Amino acid sequence: MYEQLIVGHEGQTDLVATDRESKDLQVYVDCPAGLEAGADVRGTISPFHSPSRQWTLEDPFVEGGEGVVVLGHGLARDWTDMTRGGDGPAGGGLVGRPINELYLCTIQVTKALAEGTRLVFPFGVVSAPHAAIAGDLQVRVRRAGCEVFEKVGELIRLRNAPGPMVRLEGRVSASADAQGKRRVVIYATDSNLNPLPDYRGSVELKAEGEVSDLPAAVEIGEDGRGVVEGIEVQGDGPVRIIVRDAENGVEAKSGPARSPGERQHYFGGIHFHTRLSVDGDREPREAYAYARDHLNLDVVAMTDHAPIGAGWQECLAVNEEFYDPGRFVTIPAWESSNAYGHANLFLRTPDVDGGTWNWKPDLSPSQVTWDKDVVMVPHHPNCGQLVEYGKHREVMGQSFYWSKYHWEFPNERARLVEIVQGRGNFEADGLDDYWGIRLGEQGASVQDAFAQGWRLGFVAGTDNHQGHPTHSPGAYVGMTCFRATELTREAVWQAMDERSTYATSGVPIVCDYAVNGVRSGAEGALQAGEGVHFSAQLHGTAPIEVVEIISGGRCVWQHKPNSWDVELDGVELPAQVEDSAYYYLRLRQADGHRAWLSPVWLDAVK
Repeated sequence: MYEQLIVGHEGQTDLVATDRESKDLQVYVDCPAGLEAGADVRGTISPFHSPSRQWTLEDPFVEGGEGVVVLGHGLARDWTDMTRGGDGPAGGGLVGRPINELYLCTIQVTKALAEGTRLVFPFGVVSAPHAAIAGDLQVRVRRAGCEVFEKVGELIRLRNAPGPMVRLEGRVSASADAQGKRRVVIYATDSNLNPLPDYRGSVELKAEGEVSDLPAAVEIGEDGRGVVEGIEVQGDGPVRIIVRDAENGVEAKSGPARSPGERQHYFGGIHFHTRLSVDGDREPREAYAYARDHLNLDVVAMTDHAPIGAGWQECLAVNEEFYDPGRFVTIPAWESSNAYGHANLFLRTPDVDGGTWNWKPDLSPSQVTWDKDVVMVPHHPNCGQLVEYGKHREVMGQSFYWSKYHWEFPNERARLVEIVQGRGNFEADGLDDYWGIRLGEQGASVQDAFAQGWRLGFVAGTDNHQGHPTHSPGAYVGMTCFRATELTREAVWQAMDERSTYATSGVPIVCDYAVNGVRSGAEGALQAGEGVHFSAQLHGTAPIEVVEIISGGRCVWQHKPNSWDVELDGVELPAQVEDSAYYYLRLRQADGHRAWLSPVWLDAVK
């Protein structure tokens, strides 16, 4: 019906991810035959996060003839508007929209537009921080009394390039492969951590510690990366690789690598979203390739919001496509999120009934009986609005809402908890900027769960919705270490089930920790009269500023080593008073990065 309408634009569509200045972009609809009163004209954009919250929209107007338009709804400013539709009579947000598309605005024609008029949308656009996130802007029109919007004109494509180079990355595998070899990946980024695909040149390499088969330099390839395969750590380590670009005056030091032990250190990103989520962006394959080829991660799991049907089948297919035992482990997973608490579900195999078809949004994940081959991981447990339990549905009817996690409902498949993610650290209820506790005071922290008898190991995530595991724009946040026997899906999932994991704020800090010889994440017995002591080997990505042991919600031991590497053996802790007690280690580096090692539980023998 609207074939005569012509869509065009004037202004800037080529953006730079690090440029926060607004650019003028006028989107227009030429109406050679006019446009009838009662029609609605809508601007949409995909993917979800391609428009930043800094976008502006001035009042649309008509030029070149008669006609009157009013703004039915404009740009959504908060999460409620974006997800529930806004206040305008024409609706907005996500209501009724195609997946991964956001309604920018809807204009109502109140007086017919004359022949030859132009309808103008005056946008001010600001780039998305992730260069991988561009935008496709589409105009749609619907007749008066009709429910369907018809696409008109061609897409207006916004491009988003990385900004200038500010840093170099050098990432070494923390653990060796089956042949005892490791990989180093080198690339450059802008200030938002976007890789630079056009980066070229020669990068010098040298080792702190003993290695073999490390070249003196590597040439950056056509994709902006340099890759060195087959290096071998000599001795006990740790080894760190220094990469230096002399021409650009930048260098970086990798995380530590140690000789292999009984259990290896495998690092991964296991809480992020792709376009399979209603509010996600990146293609799943792009996200996985980035995690493997740039971040040099060992383990990855996209946790999209209850993908069912074709979405769930695509999730499973991508996981199988990228699963490469010994190199890159993918774990089928999804997120259960509602007003009663959020949790991620990790499946032992793709054939496990992961619950996506039986999801009950009116129930807390704690109240659902999950398959024995599912590991449930609550996240941001101390985050949300304080609402009386049982009143959540009523609140949901009024605004977007989620609540704290309800620890009062037991669930044996909850083996781990996401102690840190993009929103902050959730270990304690009181706010503490030094440890990154920015949300709390709801009585649902990790320590609150421990006080109620829960025994949970630690993992970390980002909750990033742009397909970037382990970091958000400009900051690394949320990385999990799996202490597994080998790099296979079975071994990694087993490590999760056994709580053999720990969390960092986004960097590969290599740690070992035991209490009375009981490894981190496990349970042990305490004989009558037996003392409590611990050992730890800690290898940072920067000098370690402070090390603490937490038990019963308080610090019972502290050390300030100011050293990259810390070895502790047989350190005595206060005598255990209770019949059962937990002990976990946390550390903070001089650069602010942190790690939380899963607790050891000691039960007194009576």
